[in-house]
Amino acid sequence: MSAMPPHVLVIGGTGILAPAVGTLAKRGAVVSVVSRSAARVAALRDDVASAGGTRVNGVIADVTQPRALAAALDGAAEVFGPIGLALAYQPSAPAGSWDALVPRVTELLVTVLVSAYAAEDAPPHPLRDGRHGRLLVRHLLLGWHRDDCGVRWHTPGEVSVAAVGVADRRASAVLGAVRPWAERPGA
Repeated sequence: MSAMPPHVLVIGGTGILAPAVGTLAKRGAVVSVVSRSAARVAALRDDVASAGGTRVNGVIADVTQPRALAAALDGAAEVFGPIGLALAYQPSAPAGSWDALVPRVTELLVTVLVSAYAAEDAPPHPLRDGRHGRLLVRHLLLGWHRDDCGVRWHTPGEVSVAAVGVADRRASAVLGAVRPWAERPGA
């Protein structure tokens, strides 16, 4: 991204995108993190502060509840200003949760998609890659890592670096391999 928006949202920030929260906070943004657990946000806030990050804000909501998610995001925007960038990992969220998120992000939404979206029989994601009015949507499709030792899923650090990279470049990407499908971990 050319400039870091002052208010950034991370869904999955107490889990797979926790390292991204630290990166974005170190860049000077207020980072609102959606979580069902205030205790997990507090622990993340402490970790980010000890690493030199600035402000991490908890948005306590369940992403499977679109109305509650919308209300919580509205509250965060009221306090910290418009959400310019969102990184969203919400694989179990219904389409209504994506509908709640889209109008509340002003510039760029990076969706972090599980590898199941690479399957030949995968349903389409609720949001297509590209422009949605003023909002740009970009996808990071998670694959797996393959080397001489075998295959494995990517770590939170690897996923976070890739997600922030998609935001910086404003270009969708695939992290790792998604073919052949039968070679994924656990297949």
